[in-house]
Amino acid sequence: MTDTAGVRLSRLIRDTESLLLPLTEVARDHEVTRVDFGFDLPQVPAVRMRGAVVLITEAVHSRSGLDTILAEHAGAAALVLPPGAHAHLGEAETSANAEDAPVLLERSPHVTWSETLVHLRQLTEGVTNALAWPDVDDLSALAAVIAESTGASITIEDPASRVLAHANLGGELDEIRRETILSGAIPAWRIAELEESGFLDTIRRSTDVVERPAAGSSPARSVIALRSEGELIGTIWAAYPASVDPGPLRDVLRDAARAALPVMLRTLRRSPFEKRIRREALSGILAGSVDLGPAATLLALPFSGHYCALAFAEVAPEREPVLRFHLRAAFADAVLAHVDPGADIGPTAGKGAHLAALVQMSEPLDAERIRDHVLATLRRSLPAGERLCFGVGGAVDRLDEVHRSWTEAVYVVDALPRRPADSDPASDESLTGATAADVAAEVVGLRIADVLLAAGASDGDERVVRPARVLARHDANHNGSLLETLRVYFATVGNSAEASRRLHVHTNSLRHRLGRIEEITGLSTAAPADRLWLELSVLAHDRASG
Repeated sequence: MTDTAGVRLSRLIRDTESLLLPLTEVARDHEVTRVDFGFDLPQVPAVRMRGAVVLITEAVHSRSGLDTILAEHAGAAALVLPPGAHAHLGEAETSANAEDAPVLLERSPHVTWSETLVHLRQLTEGVTNALAWPDVDDLSALAAVIAESTGASITIEDPASRVLAHANLGGELDEIRRETILSGAIPAWRIAELEESGFLDTIRRSTDVVERPAAGSSPARSVIALRSEGELIGTIWAAYPASVDPGPLRDVLRDAARAALPVMLRTLRRSPFEKRIRREALSGILAGSVDLGPAATLLALPFSGHYCALAFAEVAPEREPVLRFHLRAAFADAVLAHVDPGADIGPTAGKGAHLAALVQMSEPLDAERIRDHVLATLRRSLPAGERLCFGVGGAVDRLDEVHRSWTEAVYVVDALPRRPADSDPASDESLTGATAADVAAEVVGLRIADVLLAAGASDGDERVVRPARVLARHDANHNGSLLETLRVYFATVGNSAEASRRLHVHTNSLRHRLGRIEEITGLSTAAPADRLWLELSVLAHDRASG
């Protein structure tokens, strides 16, 4: 273990993979000594540029413009170029870098210059007084190293007892660790127990390892707090059997806490904008962006692979980390991001928000097997009473085909509420998953509705949806339910007795409502052409309303 005064260029590049795109390789691994904008370094001699990372904000319009920038900043460790600069770099230069030339990086279009500058400077400051032990780039790797060196099972948590990383060396898990790993957080009853005993308060006040002896089936635990300028930013928990000597374990935890500090700070500092970066990068892939290179690099996704898009409805933000945790356990990898209403991504445009999940599989699976695999995984962790609904798109083998899988997944999840739960072959009271084959008729109806809405918007003719909108306005003004009456009437295929039962009205009342609908719209529920217009109108109106 050795002290380090700064961060190496290779480490900085590795820790900025969500912000910067490497364009050339590292030929000489400099220690980074300063991070500045190019306009803050006028006429600096090349010898003074050693170790500098320079942010170039001026646009690169040509190869000659790039050559000028390289000449003006000769001697720098690295140059961060604006988005699109890679278009002016020759293919030969992307695979090799002259020993004395700066490493070229490109700023992601999903992050601002100010965010880039702050993050780079925090990376260099975060290692100033930290031990370079072990050389890990994330908390999961650190947890694995601690577990391997001590024989203990490790959990790294944030101040709210949410699990950020864990490593288990095998053997049986005690009930607390099993529930913690499955839910992504310490069980509420366990936190209450630790609070009541005063153990958590001891951890919050301590600057050293705190120990709790084994009790019954619960193994002994050693805990150390992670602090930054006195503030508690997380904890490392070690659960170990009687065969592990707690003395050496204490020493490892002390060193690990110092090594974890910059990684934890980096995790916490990235959180304000990393979600946005990943969401926008994933959105570009889901939308079928022409230039997938930057987004694929940011998310570390190969162009060729086995992909499938999942669309989830109504997922609470606090449940997203747990969902990501279990999907990554089920597949080779999973990228999650919320797609907001109004995002111009296929059928989601202007509709309700969806949680998108792009899963990468180690082997090809069809949509039905993916559905069953996700259901089996989530059933083990979904809390009782929590509702979760998802659609599975078709599997694809290339990143530029993912948009087709996503479009299909959104149609499927939007179609599920239109089908009774007991008619879905892959549903239970709380968890519902389906493929396009499971809800084929409903998906066709939604696609027709979108085509009609798009056609009406393009030529300014909204006659198709007008009858339903007229009924909706009438209901709003008179506290009525004519539109719902028509919706139920069509859902029961014109069966007046069944429609009356579902609406809880007498058949005479239903007949009166249908008469009012015909008066207001001028269309008959009995004439085939009028009836078709009314059905299409309700379908399009409901789709437009989300």
